[in-house]
Amino acid sequence: MGGSGNCVKAIQGIANVISITNSARREAGPIARDGHYGPKTEAAIIKIQRAAGIGVDGWVGPQTWAALCYYGAFWGNDMQAKADYRWAKSYAC
Repeated sequence: MGGSGNCVKAIQGIANVISITNSARREAGPIARDGHYGPKTEAAIIKIQRAAGIGVDGWVGPQTWAALCYYGAFWGNDMQAKADYRWAKSYAC
């Protein structure tokens, strides 16, 4: 909570296209890709964590990065999400 920068933008971009389940997608996004880890980003991460069956704490630690990077590979036509995913794969996943 309170973090900012490119890492947060990548988290937000991937969270917006994640498709673990239809209900997770519906509940998790869209959120603003503004680079600020606020309450809406945290809420989306918590919903993604629940849907992925991993620990739910709102933090993007190793398990959450793994889930984001695994499920974030399905960006469809969203080129910004593709760029966010590639950034995450290079620096965080």
